[in-house]
Amino acid sequence: MVVQTFMAVNTTKHELRSYFDIENNVEYVNLLPFLEHSFNEYSYYVVENDLKKLSRKEKNQLSTHFILKQVLLICEMSKRKKCFYYQVDPDNTRERLLTERVFNALPSRIIYNNMSFDEFLLEQREYQSYIPIDTSKISWKKFKLFLKRNNLTQIERDFTKNINVKLSLIH
Repeated sequence: MVVQTFMAVNTTKHELRSYFDIENNVEYVNLLPFLEHSFNEYSYYVVENDLKKLSRKEKNQLSTHFILKQVLLICEMSKRKKCFYYQVDPDNTRERLLTERVFNALPSRIIYNNMSFDEFLLEQREYQSYIPIDTSKISWKKFKLFLKRNNLTQIERDFTKNINVKLSLIH
């Protein structure tokens, strides 16, 4: 059985998942391993529940649900401010589109780049300064509307009930 994917990368090497920058008091999070896990959960769910004939909208909603579950897991781990890092894969436009939709609604910072997370950390520490999000532009309402439009009300409750999640998303 072939499942249409939003994530086609299968990483075989161990990857660094996060790095805490003491100077800037921010935790950089590598999204790639979490998106891979999200895709695996999505695939398992589709196969296990025999959901072969989902519409594109339903696939996007389901994919978004599993991506947000991973983001929630990341945020629940600590109340440190998070800056997400997404390594762009030009062959995987569907994954990037879903990731952009999620992070356009989330009140958090995300960095898109072509280099690996390890390379990014080396360059980030040496050449780029961390610039936090302007907190006056943060809108939980925008995020809640996004979740409502995608029928993800349970995820909305999960995001709003945990203080670690709020603190780690807002810079």
